[in-house]
Amino acid sequence: MASVKFLLRNKKAIKPVSIYYDIHLSAKDRLRGATKSKILPKFWDERNQKVRNVASASSIKDSINSKLSEFDSFVFEKINNYKTYNNQKVTKLLKEDIDVFFGKKIVHIEKELTFYPFIDKFIEQSENRIIESTGAKISDRTLHDYKRVLELIQSFEKENNYEITFNTITLDFYYAFVNYLEELDFSINTIGKFIKVLKMFMNKATEEGLNTNLTFRNKRFMKPTGTSEQIYLNIEELNKIIALNLKDEPILDNARDLFIIGAFTGLRVSDFNGLTKENISTHQGKRIFKVIVKKTGKYLPIPLHPEVEKILAKNGGHPPKKMYAQKINDSLSKIGYKAKIKENITINTIKGGKKITKNLPKYDLIKNHTSRRSFCTNAYLAGMPEIDIMAISGHTSLKTFRNYIKITDDERAVKIAENPFFQVKSKLTVE
Repeated sequence: MASVKFLLRNKKAIKPVSIYYDIHLSAKDRLRGATKSKILPKFWDERNQKVRNVASASSIKDSINSKLSEFDSFVFEKINNYKTYNNQKVTKLLKEDIDVFFGKKIVHIEKELTFYPFIDKFIEQSENRIIESTGAKISDRTLHDYKRVLELIQSFEKENNYEITFNTITLDFYYAFVNYLEELDFSINTIGKFIKVLKMFMNKATEEGLNTNLTFRNKRFMKPTGTSEQIYLNIEELNKIIALNLKDEPILDNARDLFIIGAFTGLRVSDFNGLTKENISTHQGKRIFKVIVKKTGKYLPIPLHPEVEKILAKNGGHPPKKMYAQKINDSLSKIGYKAKIKENITINTIKGGKKITKNLPKYDLIKNHTSRRSFCTNAYLAGMPEIDIMAISGHTSLKTFRNYIKITDDERAVKIAENPFFQVKSKLTVE
């Protein structure tokens, strides 16, 4: 009699590993392979062949156990329906059906999906998709990126009278689409993010047998990258913003306060915009913000800077009211103008493979993310160790963190000059 067992090959792993199936049809005929489910070995109940019923595995337990049970039923249903008792033939037929079950083989597509219907369906299914390795749902930010790329492709098609199908995603399309995004003033890194999403769409369609055009895998169909040209505000400039009297302009006043909290906490706008009194705590006599970072889901404790304390006191102990992120952005250039942050900044961009140079007033470049860069840069200039700054900003990569340090060569030279190496008095004497 056939039997189905599930097992882990590496029971001592500290990262999620694949759950394998082991089907016994007879003493000589067995079928083994990997399911699409992964689990931390410490959560696996080998005796009962399922995820253990523990709180730390509650987010993935039901999903994985249901999939394993479904596979078990699928195997016995297929075996019972085969019109043969020859174990070798059963093994061959079952292997083909299991490949279909796990999406490794497409045998029939009831209705062929074209480009747009496929993307619509993919985005719709993504709204409830669970990342099996973490048990978390796909983030709202990721879903937003999917929808944004779809909107941009549709607007490109309309404005350029270029029909979009799987087969028309060619190198000509790639160059024209990148140029279109450049004309919309997206940064090179943002364009790279959009191209990455498009390549993911095409790859998924290829895996499902809907696309045979592999141009998107061409090395020239690349995700553009570049060095960020974003600015930071130094302490003097931040103080100019803090000193503004905005009592008669409540929207600008609230946006200013939110921005300043970001500039002295290093939080992203998604985290500093919407803080509540419940985020404030005291640990060993020090007041801190206790934040669960939305992008990573990690806990982040951040000391309250005196300027942040002033803003809380101004609001009766509460952080400022939440605003639409774009509304904050729209307010910041006005705030920067009022604070007379008018230094001309040279911005270099790449369009059509050519370097374009622009000179813009600094207030025009102040955005939500400027606060985070300002925190990292000012803390660095103040001599705070990089590891401590990263602990507050939440950066895990030193390379990524250093991209946030926006200082001039002269500012770096001054900081280096303050190093004890340059402070030691020479013992040499001149005869």
